[in-house]
Amino acid sequence: MIDSFYAIFKISLKAIFANKMRAALTSLGIIIGVAAVITVLAVGSATKKSIADRFSNMGTNIIFLRQPWDLDESISSPKDVTMDDVRAIRELAGVSAAAPYIQTTFDVKYKNTSVSLNALATDTDIFMAYDWSVAKGRAFTEKEINDYAQVMVIGATSAQTIFGDVDPLDKTVVLDNIPFKVVGVTKKTGSSGFGFNIDEGVLIPYTTGKVKLDVSGWNAKSRRALDRVVIRATDFNQIENTKVDIANTVRNTHRIHPLGKDDFQLDDFASFVEQAKSTATTMSLFLGIIGAVSLLVGGIGVMNIMLVSVTERTREIGIRMAIGATSWNIRLQFLVESMTLSCLGGLIGIILGIIFTLFVAKYMSLQAELSIWAVLISAGFSAATGIFFGYYPAYKASKLTPIDALRYE
Repeated sequence: MIDSFYAIFKISLKAIFANKMRAALTSLGIIIGVAAVITVLAVGSATKKSIADRFSNMGTNIIFLRQPWDLDESISSPKDVTMDDVRAIRELAGVSAAAPYIQTTFDVKYKNTSVSLNALATDTDIFMAYDWSVAKGRAFTEKEINDYAQVMVIGATSAQTIFGDVDPLDKTVVLDNIPFKVVGVTKKTGSSGFGFNIDEGVLIPYTTGKVKLDVSGWNAKSRRALDRVVIRATDFNQIENTKVDIANTVRNTHRIHPLGKDDFQLDDFASFVEQAKSTATTMSLFLGIIGAVSLLVGGIGVMNIMLVSVTERTREIGIRMAIGATSWNIRLQFLVESMTLSCLGGLIGIILGIIFTLFVAKYMSLQAELSIWAVLISAGFSAATGIFFGYYPAYKASKLTPIDALRYE
């Protein structure tokens, strides 16, 4: 039996390599499909991991309070998010920090250097909320906030850009024609604070920003308005309860009727993480389906070529059957041939998939990890494609009678 199968395998390989170009074109669909499946699964997994890591660096127990971008028009007198909300939220047991957040852009000037930087008008709670720290100098103080002091904490990258090798501490820079003294430089974090990259920005007291720089919230109807409030919950496992407490507190500060609608919105990083991962999964699934369609098209190509091969080799089939080959031998020969085509295509596809994965991962700066399951699934699919789409041509070949086959021209 083993000798018989080995002989059939040799015959199949000989038939394939007798038409190398046709075999290569036949396997092309399998190659593309397998490479696509491996690349999509690996890159999709790396993307989800990258998203989770990026958000976890900022803390998944972060909550944002803001006015909705699509505020319900039925709310007649919506209130801005203000420092009144911040102070009330800080009193909650489930909150460890609550910081005002107003983002804008300024040209920061020092001597002959002028750089456009993002500026965040905030207070000292922002360091605890985002887990930022000062590497040199200090943060601005509560007294400086209350006194509208013109002080600044600068990001590590911004400090290097503006000052180079010069120590930035106690140096004076100009924002919108107003001088600010640099009192601290933050530790490089490599992460953003939801739209604000501390490494490439500056921090100023929100009071100074409001009064002296006329910094306003994005949807402000008054000078008291904030873009949002950044809140750090004490316990991630209790974040939903904390959000309920915050909502009740803000409803109270905004004097909303018990039956009235909220004029604010609460978001948290946990929901952003799940939403982003869900989007990445959907995209991976979509691209995986495209890869599966390529496998299907490749399988149809295998079946088409095998049917052509049966027609071309009808006399050969007749001769083999005349000298003793059984219908099973003929069927097995063509099945092995179609499986060999598919498996060779699958092997090449696996190699190309690994190469594409490494290339895409490097280009997108992802930590892609090749999954053994992705390789095994792709290999299994390519073999299954050969069996599924090769069976009918093999069956058709095995049903030929020796006399009809030998008469075929």
